[in-house]
Amino acid sequence: MIDLTKAATVFIGRRGEHYFRHLEFDVSNLLEGTYPGAALNAIYKRPDGIAYPVVTTYADDVLTWSPSATDTQLVGVGQLEIRVTHGDVVGKSVRILTVVEEALADGIVEPPEPPAQEWLNRVLSTLAELDIEEINSLLNLIYNLLNNNYDLLNTTHNRLNDTYGLVGDNHELLNTTNSLLNDNYNLLNTTHDLIEDMRDTLYMRTGIILNHLHPIETATAPDMVSRRGAITFTGINSGNNVILGPVTYTFVTSLGSPTANNVQVLIQGTLRNSVKKLAEAIRGIQDVANIAYGVGTTPNLVSTAYWTSRIFSIGDVIIPSGESLFLLERAENATTPLNLTSTASATINAFTRASYLKYVLSGNATGAGGVNSVRGPLQTLFPIGSVVIGGQGGLLYPTAYDCHLVTLCRQSDTSEKELDLYISNDEVNFTRISRSTPIGADSSNAGLHIDIQMRQSRVPSGYGLYISMGSDGTSASAFCDLKFTYHLYPVNLATNNI
Repeated sequence: MIDLTKAATVFIGRRGEHYFRHLEFDVSNLLEGTYPGAALNAIYKRPDGIAYPVVTTYADDVLTWSPSATDTQLVGVGQLEIRVTHGDVVGKSVRILTVVEEALADGIVEPPEPPAQEWLNRVLSTLAELDIEEINSLLNLIYNLLNNNYDLLNTTHNRLNDTYGLVGDNHELLNTTNSLLNDNYNLLNTTHDLIEDMRDTLYMRTGIILNHLHPIETATAPDMVSRRGAITFTGINSGNNVILGPVTYTFVTSLGSPTANNVQVLIQGTLRNSVKKLAEAIRGIQDVANIAYGVGTTPNLVSTAYWTSRIFSIGDVIIPSGESLFLLERAENATTPLNLTSTASATINAFTRASYLKYVLSGNATGAGGVNSVRGPLQTLFPIGSVVIGGQGGLLYPTAYDCHLVTLCRQSDTSEKELDLYISNDEVNFTRISRSTPIGADSSNAGLHIDIQMRQSRVPSGYGLYISMGSDGTSASAFCDLKFTYHLYPVNLATNNI
């Protein structure tokens, strides 16, 4: 009886033997009493590398294999693996090494007919990952062989030391050999350290090149390539929906199985979390506990969506603070109207093109020289996670970015203005990364552009960028129109401080 809980080597016969030996395997540890009616099968890999299922019998927790002439056709070492299949559950035994020994060529039995095709197809359907496992096993075998060689070197070194103590005549020779072994050992360690140093240097130089010389992409926001839209919610009830392009998103208290072009979003404990979950559904985020997708809805084909609770603008239109979705069209230079409606309590701003962001200096107060002026509220420039590699038209990979340049497109008065930038990944905690940057004062020409170079830190992946502005003016309705140019950086080097 062969125990499958331990690695084993099994002699299965001499070359050409046919159903002569009967090998019994204890499979109780595989079944464990929890898979009644499970299918048992064995996969045999011959010494020539060909793998196939073999015919076995099963009774009372014992699987019996009688190797055929096909199995013993080649002399050498093969492998056997026993598998349990129960619905979607697949269990596998340890690999068993098989040995076929040479025999006289006195008429080898012809191979029997292969197993029935239906049974063979059912067995082969469980072998999808066999090649990956073979590679993993080979790597583990190489690793173990390297460890064994290392142990063998240590053993040789110890034996030479023993010989040194026993053989007085060869004392000087053994000392020389021992020194040479130690020198070689030290040389190997030195070589290993040099390789590690070279690897670290290459990583560092690669980081410098990718992070500082070659950003993935440079973009400006807003632009007139893709349209922007917004929807701000004040209440959501079960059965309310949002229609975006061809897809209907319905809020429910229990998920079902939506049809094509329909998505169900589970109502969360707060309005904010429900709106956040709707944004994830529009982007196609997989969350089986809270979102159920119909066919063709992951992600929405016409628009992406990002949550924000702060003020933001679409050109001259100011979207007040609340539980909002910032919507950005996927297509570039499209002119077909985008459908956006909702039965929830919400305010909708239809999709439109915008060439700038408006900031109203509402912190201004009366008083000579604006002595009572303060910074205005935080306004969203880039919502959390909205800066992605490759734009909105393909797969979304949020990445680190910076704010390289601010362009002042237009301003309503001649007051001196200052800009602060903040970042946040939750819109609860904000970190200021640029303080009191002067942006100038000139309203002599509404179309005059003033560029302000920025030097603030890198914005991590998954963070939003926010602005707060003030001036020495006295008008609470004064404004500036702004554009922001930013660089994108590789995801795997985004936090590298080289």
